Amino acid sequence: MSTYRTTYNTRYKNYRNANIKIYQVLNYKSMKSIEVKKRISELSETVSLKYPAIGWYFSSEEIENSIVFQNEKWICMFMYLKAVLEKGRRIRYSDDNMKACTGPSEYFGFSALEDDDGKFIAEVERFKKNRELARQYYNESLKIIHPPKEKYLYMERISDIDDDRKIEVINLFPADLTNLTKLVGLSGYDRMANMDNVLTPFASGCQAVFTFPYHEKFRNTPRSILGLGDQLVRHYVPEDMVPFSVPSNRFVEMVDNIEGSFLDKNFKNPTGF
Repeated sequence: MSTYRTTYNTRYKNYRNANIKIYQVLNYKSMKSIEVKKRISELSETVSLKYPAIGWYFSSEEIENSIVFQNEKWICMFMYLKAVLEKGRRIRYSDDNMKACTGPSEYFGFSALEDDDGKFIAEVERFKKNRELARQYYNESLKIIHPPKEKYLYMERISDIDDDRKIEVINLFPADLTNLTKLVGLSGYDRMANMDNVLTPFASGCQAVFTFPYHEKFRNTPRSILGLGDQLVRHYVPEDMVPFSVPSNRFVEMVDNIEGSFLDKNFKNPTGF
C-alpha cells in the first residue's frame, strides 16, 4: 500500500471514530429485534415473503460461528447469501476483508472509499459510459456512507437474532410482484410526497441492501430501497429475488400503519380487488 494510501486511511479512521461518538450521542433510533419480529409476523398476514427477512446490526462482540471473509481469494458477499437464508449462518463485516470484494468494507464505512478516477466502473465493468460519469457515482456514494457504530456489522436472519439486539436495516423479499406492490403502496401511505417514497438506485449489491437503507435512517422521512440491480450480484442470487429494504424504525412504522389502510385484513375495497 502506498504512503499516500496509508495516510489517507489513517485520516479516515480518525474521522470515522469521531463521528461514531457523535452518532452515539444523537442516538438515531434503531428497533430491538423482538419488536421487528413482532412486526414481521403482523406483516405476513397481508404480505407474502418468499425468503426469510434479514436484519443488520452493529456490535463490538466477535460473535462465534460467524462467516468471516478470510480466504486468500476474491469473493462476493452474495456468494454466502444462501448460507444465511437456508442454513441460518451469520456474516460479520469489518475493516479486515482480506482479499474479498472491498465493497462491503468501503460502503459500510469501515474503510475509505477508493478513488480510481472512475476507471474500474467505466472501463472494466462498463457500468458507466465514461470515467466522468463514473466519478460522479463515486462522489454521490461518498455522501451516503456513514461511519459504523461499532467494530463489527452483522447480517443475519431476523428470526435468529437475539431479541435485545438493535436492528438498523431490514431486507424483505416479497414473494411476487403483487406483494411487492403492497410494500410500495405502504411506503407512500402516510407520506405527503408521492413520487419518491421508493427508490431503485444505480448501486452495487452491498449498497442496495445496507448502505442506501441505512442512509435513509438519518432522513426525516426515510424511503424504501428496491434492489438488486447490480448485474454481477445477479449471478449469486435466485432469479426471482428482489430485496425491499428499509431502516428498522421505518419498517415498524409501516407495519403499524396497516390497520385502517388498504391492507387491513378487515377492509373490503368497494372497487372489488
